[in-house]
Amino acid sequence: MKTLTCKDLGGKCGEKLSAGSWDEVVTVMTKHVMENHPDVAQQMEAMHNEDPKRWSRENKPKWDAAPESSTV
Repeated sequence: MKTLTCKDLGGKCGEKLSAGSWDEVVTVMTKHVMENHPDVAQQMEAMHNEDPKRWSRENKPKWDAAPESSTV
């Protein structure tokens, strides 16, 4: 399990988003942004329409570098 904030992933708040895989964090981030930041959701949609892989290129390295959360 890894945790990044909304802001870490291109959003605008400090909400912590945790997931067990990159694909899962993409789903969690998408849901969070759509529910909480419709303006950011529109920007991300425009970015996706222009270059579908840009967001992943910019953010997956952050996910890869994030430490695994310890489960105690």
